Amino acid sequence: MTSNRIMIDAPTGVIEVEGEKEFVEAQLERLMPLIEACGFGQLVNATDAEDDSLGERGRSDEETDDLSQKDTKKPKRAVNRPPKGHSCADRIMELRKDGFFKERRTPAEIVDALGTKGWTHTNNQVSAAGGTMFKRGDIQRTKSGKGFAYFWDRD
Repeated sequence: MTSNRIMIDAPTGVIEVEGEKEFVEAQLERLMPLIEACGFGQLVNATDAEDDSLGERGRSDEETDDLSQKDTKKPKRAVNRPPKGHSCADRIMELRKDGFFKERRTPAEIVDALGTKGWTHTNNQVSAAGGTMFKRGDIQRTKSGKGFAYFWDRD
């Protein structure tokens, strides 16, 4: 009795069913429309898909485990950056050019000043941008209460 096999590996989109040839083919015919409709297995490399067949795959269980672990890495998310001149840091630099930071300013004061120019940012965005700008040397800061106050006296 010859046994045929198809393996199911969700992260890579591999499906496995084992049994007689007719049984395996019948199961595959039932599953394929569903699999194709939901885009299952689009992360599989084309070379891996070509190597697989209805019969024995020619790989040991250890090789299969190694391959499925290797192929399950998540793709990196693209960084969504605003257009040039539209980031919170760019807008804070505009305030610096206008002389706004001659006095020490808290993030809340910076948010208000940005609002007068029509730019909406939160305290968290201003604090994050201020920390990055401080590390780059674009702005100075000092400890103020529980947070920081930002200033620029180098002009």
